[in-house]
Amino acid sequence: MAISKSAAAEIGPLIADLCGSDDRARDAASARLAVIGARAVPHLVAACGRTRSPAALAAILKTLESAPDRRSVGLAVGLLHDAGAEPRIRGAAIALLAAHLDHPQGPRALDELSAFALDAEQPDSLRLQALDAVARLLPRVTAPLRALLAVDPSAALRAWAAADPAAAPAAVDPRLAVESAAAGEPADPALLRELVPAGAADAPLPTLHRLVEIARAREEAAPTPTDRAEWRAVRGAVHLALARRGSRVAVYDLREALAGPAGALTAEFVDALRMAGDTACLEALAERLARAAAPGAAPEPLADRLLAAGRAIVEREKLTRRHASIKKVARLSAAVADALVAESGPPAPDLLSPRD
Repeated sequence: MAISKSAAAEIGPLIADLCGSDDRARDAASARLAVIGARAVPHLVAACGRTRSPAALAAILKTLESAPDRRSVGLAVGLLHDAGAEPRIRGAAIALLAAHLDHPQGPRALDELSAFALDAEQPDSLRLQALDAVARLLPRVTAPLRALLAVDPSAALRAWAAADPAAAPAAVDPRLAVESAAAGEPADPALLRELVPAGAADAPLPTLHRLVEIARAREEAAPTPTDRAEWRAVRGAVHLALARRGSRVAVYDLREALAGPAGALTAEFVDALRMAGDTACLEALAERLARAAAPGAAPEPLADRLLAAGRAIVEREKLTRRHASIKKVARLSAAVADALVAESGPPAPDLLSPRD
């Protein structure tokens, strides 16, 4: 059916509002496009290919839920399997597929969600979200999934498979799990770490700040090294979630984490430093690299990533050798200072491993 000129004229500005930065205009546009329905679908699908804003993309996917259409199924499948997409975008793709479960495209949506949930290489939080969608709308089909997941490598998925579907929710809501943990309620750190990427995507920043503090306190009070490592991993995951949202509300904790022993940091800490670290972080990072290069020191497994994070900070803060922070680093270690301000090329080998 051809789109009338009046409808096309209305849809264009609504798409612009949906992809804009005004939250109120975006919500209003989404509501109006939902009313327009199928006529807006091709415009929304096209807009997905143009926008680079995660917020706009999530809003488009949410709007598409109101008008199930085979074109949006293809879009959702592509985003679901895009490992580079943000967790909230992949979560929105799951919700869009779920909206098709009781429509003509339901068999394909069910196949995609089921296959994704059974893929042990995917994040636990997203697998649980897919299972929750299927269990809520098509509970009769979960029995085969539970049988297959009973031997899944993930404890979280095995727990889902073993749960009585009539007595418990089908899955954990990632955001509720994050908020509950931030409020101080008991939590399984291994599962919480898996839930943080999706649960922290739109949680209030003060909530994430509290969770950093809670994770640090639980880490310090943990009875075993394994427990401490699991809570430290949660802490790192929350730092990365904050960094992805451009927040430095807990950057002080990143600096203090650098003072820990070699091998204690997770990759999430280092990635958060690369994205959100400041000049004070740079000095603490340089001290850690210098310690790792000292004679007899324990090796630092993430030394190369730490150096890359330091270089990112130098570039972001536009630091030169004349800057006070770089001069302080040079007094600590000339080799580290040289590596941090180097324009290109790998660091010297003795910087990344201790000397005999």
